[in-house]
Amino acid sequence: MPNRLRVLIVEDDADASENLRDILSLDDHHVTLESAAKSALVRAKSGTWDVVILDRNLPDGVADELIPAFKSAQPTSEVIVVTGYADLDGTIAALRAGAADYIIKPINPDALRASLIRIAQKRRTENELREERQFAQTILETAEAIILVLNTHGRIVRFNPYLAELTGYSLDEVADHDWFDTFIPEEDRVRIRDVFERTVQQLETRGIINPILTKTGQTCDIRWSNTVLKDMDGKVTGVLTVGLDITDLISAQKRLLQAERLAAIGQTMAGLAHESRNALQRVQNSVELLELELEDHPQALADLAKINRASNDLRDLLEEVRQYAAPIHLEKTPSSIQQVWRSAWESLHVRRQGRDVRFHDRMDKSPAATNIDTRRMEQLFRNLFENALDACHDPVEIGVECECQSDALRILVRDNGPGMQASEKDHAFEAFFTTKATGTGLGLAIVKRIIDAHNGSICISNSPTQFEIRLPIA
Repeated sequence: MPNRLRVLIVEDDADASENLRDILSLDDHHVTLESAAKSALVRAKSGTWDVVILDRNLPDGVADELIPAFKSAQPTSEVIVVTGYADLDGTIAALRAGAADYIIKPINPDALRASLIRIAQKRRTENELREERQFAQTILETAEAIILVLNTHGRIVRFNPYLAELTGYSLDEVADHDWFDTFIPEEDRVRIRDVFERTVQQLETRGIINPILTKTGQTCDIRWSNTVLKDMDGKVTGVLTVGLDITDLISAQKRLLQAERLAAIGQTMAGLAHESRNALQRVQNSVELLELELEDHPQALADLAKINRASNDLRDLLEEVRQYAAPIHLEKTPSSIQQVWRSAWESLHVRRQGRDVRFHDRMDKSPAATNIDTRRMEQLFRNLFENALDACHDPVEIGVECECQSDALRILVRDNGPGMQASEKDHAFEAFFTTKATGTGLGLAIVKRIIDAHNGSICISNSPTQFEIRLPIA
């Protein structure tokens, strides 16, 4: 029976008590009888009751004083007061004390049943609401998605633990703060505020993607679905928005697009390099023949030398683009990282000739061998050293430091160059970006690809110019 209740009857009149039991038993309620307030309170504290039917005047207390005690013992139970002496003051006092109903003896079975049905329906509704709240709370606490509530002014009302975990901000830190000033990058604020205003006006704003800021200043890309919250009168009181972190997805899409571009570049460069190699070789052969014929013409020989250098520069350019576009397939072996950068430094002895250059390196608690592709890593250090030599005025100071941390090798490559502007640092690892008068802008892009292939990371800082490399330790 959906309306079955557990009922505790507290009545000192045995006939009245049995009469109540008979009425309630017909409706299949579970009934327990007590004749005194003291024993009833003991039973109330030891069990669970949906309803307490309490005689107003008992030998050891009156209902007005007993109701708070029963409510304390059974906070979720309802109390119905029954009495043979109706008076307005007594009714008001009982209801103020927390009684759910006030029934006059002799008990009218239909009136009692109606009261119990109301209580059962109320309890069922409360249970449903409680379950919905628990369900909503479970979603808030466990969903791997952002659940955010803003008021109509865009201020933060609440959000779930996932957003706190993602951004590093607790709700206490930012409650009632402006969402856009706190979490949206400055360049996106106008656009996203406009989206918010359209949401408040109940216009469709699903599928919006924008970055949010974390406490450390990093960004995460989020895809949002928005809806409004309304009060009982239908007035919009806020915005509920659910966001999915798609940072990894966008990153993967960018990598895929980059791979497709590189594949296209690689195919183009493979054909171009093949055809150009033959043409450049013919140029070089012709230059060598002309050098023999023009031995007595110094100015002509100087011009031929320029042609030869230009030919070599073009050959180097083609090779650099080919290397950048070519897929990176690592051949890892246990190697000494220090020996790798020293080998890269030694390979640049021609570039250092005539320069005032000092090089120093240091190892701190580094493992004897690291699982790396030595050829690729030597190329990485060579590119960094060449950049330093190009950027620094004599005397040049270049240093490498390495330390072994719990999960990674931390390598610092420093020089005493002028460093990069903030805008330059943001694009330093992009292909074909360069601050040099000459150059392809592929050196650091190749460095980044090699680091990514090793599942590492690299960043740049100034004062002094420093590249920080982190390589995971397997």
